[in-house]
Amino acid sequence: MELEPGIHQMTFGKEPLPGFPAPNSYLVFGTDTSILIDTGWENNDDHRSRMAYLRQTNSPPISEIIITHRHPDHGGGALHLHKEFGTPIACHEKDQEVIERDRLNSEIKIASSLNGGEVRDLGGINLELIHAPGHTFGCLSIYIPEREVLFTTDTVMDISTTSINPNDGSLVEYMQTLNLFQDINPRIMYTGHGRPVKNPRQRLNRLIDHRLRREESILNKLKVRPLSTAQLSDVIYKGLQSSRKPLAERQIITTLLKLLEEGKVVKEENETYKTNL
Repeated sequence: MELEPGIHQMTFGKEPLPGFPAPNSYLVFGTDTSILIDTGWENNDDHRSRMAYLRQTNSPPISEIIITHRHPDHGGGALHLHKEFGTPIACHEKDQEVIERDRLNSEIKIASSLNGGEVRDLGGINLELIHAPGHTFGCLSIYIPEREVLFTTDTVMDISTTSINPNDGSLVEYMQTLNLFQDINPRIMYTGHGRPVKNPRQRLNRLIDHRLRREESILNKLKVRPLSTAQLSDVIYKGLQSSRKPLAERQIITTLLKLLEEGKVVKEENETYKTNL
């Protein structure tokens, strides 16, 4: 669907988690060329849906596919589209190895290894590429200064906070990215899942506050007695469905890693944690 002139959203495929919206991809174009931001899942049905939408859109040819991060619901369809159009693919260098191996099946190489700071001129619209780590180490966001539009991928969503796998990303970097987005102060944020965020500053404040309250809650529990990650997950996420417990425990681990880095907790030999305050 068209969000505003030159910006279209495509949402196809399955939910990555029960009740969680399917991934969004974005077609952005100016007078000269188009860029596709993310590609969704890798499967034939989604590919046919994407192709049907792209063919009926009155836009210039796609000159580049930008994969915002390594996860399969955002870069899985890139190889299909590359074979269809021959379009070069770009991503951040810190996610490049995983994307080439797991999303492109080692069949092709990333054409542009990005660091953030690059600009794409589409003709009347400029895309500023921003390294926005946290959700993954190589997560990218994209800003259109002429429109005050920020594509946040999974860093900011209207439906929930993002998940951070300790092997993929960093809560320390995630908080820094949220502060960076506050400094950018966009008019609107287009997200990796769900609807656009029309009140960016309010949403960013809520996300920062949520993480700080989570840290405070963990520290308060550890002041009483040392606890393991599983024990912390049980007391912090009371009543959580068993299918979601592994995800919850990973969020506890990422928070503890941040608190360890800040010197607020220490890890015991028996794999429990205690406060260092």
